[in-house]
Amino acid sequence: MKFFVDTVDQRNKIVKSNLFKLGFETFELAQKDKANAEDVFVFSPAKRWSKQEIDDLTPKITLFCGKIDEIFAKTLKDKNIKHINFLDDEIFAIKNANLTAEGVLALLLKHSPKSIFENKILIFGFGRISKALAILFLKLGIHFEIASFSKKSFEESFFVSNKNFFGFDFVKDIEKFDVFVNTRPEKFLDESILTKIQPNALFLETASVACLDEENAKNFCFVKAPSLPQIFCPENAAKVVLDKILGEIKT
Repeated sequence: MKFFVDTVDQRNKIVKSNLFKLGFETFELAQKDKANAEDVFVFSPAKRWSKQEIDDLTPKITLFCGKIDEIFAKTLKDKNIKHINFLDDEIFAIKNANLTAEGVLALLLKHSPKSIFENKILIFGFGRISKALAILFLKLGIHFEIASFSKKSFEESFFVSNKNFFGFDFVKDIEKFDVFVNTRPEKFLDESILTKIQPNALFLETASVACLDEENAKNFCFVKAPSLPQIFCPENAAKVVLDKILGEIKT
């Protein structure tokens, strides 16, 4: 069994090095012509796939990555490729969310002109990343509120915050916030809402699908923040990936 690792992702460079130290044959993805059935390909959990990339995969491999669009399911099946989605593992996803929250804090410190303790922060969504952020902010004593878009999430958000919004109720209070963190992979903020954001506010976009059209981010600082674990804590992020790979190949 050989490993072919896409090292565009910083954490995967460390994964490749550690696999080699453990005695596995490891190669850069560019050497995939050496791959055979039963070999393992490793990509980032945030990898976005094209049809051509799926078509070019070696048959009968094990493929570690994130979600792959359903339209490619038949191709994977026809090529007898075993797809292991990192993010289907809840423990992996939670650990990744915790590291993402640390990255958000780093960006907040870097880009906000205010002390983190003076900022009023609005978090969009209440999934894993939002929950990790809420726990981190609670520990630090940072003021935050949550806007969630399902009844269940709205109710659960009161575990961590006393002031929360359901759906678009946040719009009436939007001017009071200094920082916005989006975790929802969906476009839901239009220009009529964005113009209400106070000048010089900071907007951090962590989702794989942006919640707004970037050309409408005119009077505030808009920062794209994908794949934060590989940027701010690649060693820890690599360990989470490596533990998942080793756990799967031993079963």
